[in-house]
Amino acid sequence: MDNMRINILGKAFGFMDNYSRGFLDKEQCISLFEELNKYRSLPKTSREDFQLIFDELDHSGDFKINLEEFTDLCNAIALRFEKEVSPSYFENYPSFYHSHWCEKLKAFVRSPTFGNIIAFVLALNLVAVVIETTLDIENSSAQQVWQEIEFFFGWVYVLEVALKIFTYGFSTYWMEGQSRFDFVITWIIVIGEATTFFFSSELPFLSNGEWIRYLLIARMLRLIRLLLHVQQYRAFVATFLTLIPSLMPYLGIIFCVLCIYCSIGVQLFGGIVNAGNARLEATDLFENDYLLFNFNDYPNGMVVLFNLLVMGNWQAWMQSYRDLTGTSWSLVYFISFYLITVLLLLNLVIAFVLEAFFAEMELETATKSEDSKDALGRNDRHRHIGLKTRSRNVDILLHHMLSAELSETRSSTA
Repeated sequence: MDNMRINILGKAFGFMDNYSRGFLDKEQCISLFEELNKYRSLPKTSREDFQLIFDELDHSGDFKINLEEFTDLCNAIALRFEKEVSPSYFENYPSFYHSHWCEKLKAFVRSPTFGNIIAFVLALNLVAVVIETTLDIENSSAQQVWQEIEFFFGWVYVLEVALKIFTYGFSTYWMEGQSRFDFVITWIIVIGEATTFFFSSELPFLSNGEWIRYLLIARMLRLIRLLLHVQQYRAFVATFLTLIPSLMPYLGIIFCVLCIYCSIGVQLFGGIVNAGNARLEATDLFENDYLLFNFNDYPNGMVVLFNLLVMGNWQAWMQSYRDLTGTSWSLVYFISFYLITVLLLLNLVIAFVLEAFFAEMELETATKSEDSKDALGRNDRHRHIGLKTRSRNVDILLHHMLSAELSETRSSTA
């Protein structure tokens, strides 16, 4: 461990040890974990893992964390705790489950070949969905054949689910979000298709198979997992999933600003865009077929403001409403909206996303280089396994938080 990390953690330990006892208790450490959990550059830690991190630090087992134990903070926080694999139900029948043929079948399911076969089937299914949809648009009789082919694909996915549950056990299979998605979508589609084919005459509302097509398209989302094998795409997907809760405050602010400006816009410009307005044909709104985007009511006003937020030709609305109102004061409305939402709030969101993306790329690179020496764990932990993944980011974050205090310490020492 380098001197920089020791200095950083020593300073942090001194801040937390208010009573100069020389140790931190469990409550102080959990408070620290809760505060660190607020930083988006660190992996989110569930509350049930707080105790495990404390146990990881408490080498002596006295429920007190001294300075020497505290120096392992970066490694402990960087642990990702996973539930231990539960034994499969089929373990109750070892003579069958561990037979020669079953072992060969399980080895095949665990092999990359099985994953490649399923990926190939997914690609074929995508082609089938495109062809069937095209024939449906053309009202071709050949559509029925492709519907039956898609029905066959559904049972292929049922077989995939069954083989994975047999190989890994249901509890282990269900731990992954991708597996849960596959399981639910597969069974909904198969049951829906079977009901449509065999009971459509008895249940008229099932005769229209449009709802099945939407589920088939949803199943194509499984193709996303192919992108996870590429590092750049894996970081992109991880960033997207991580940012969904974190972006809510920013998006909420943008939505509030849109509501305020929409209320003002309806009062200022409501009713101006109408068939009896002689000035309308000379505006950019008329030339660009934007007449439906107006402030005549609140929903349309929100659509206009959303277009101004994400489209580059906001000047068309600004100039058109200047011509329609006959006053340049209308420019204040559009220019102020552009400055507040596009230049400030939207760019803030973009910067937030880019920062998170590059941070995730760093984590992917760091994790890949450290995978060979990541195995950490303790014999007294039966239900969880710790995996070190992000210690470097913890170092960077702590250095950023305590850089001012460290500079003061160095200057006073000098």
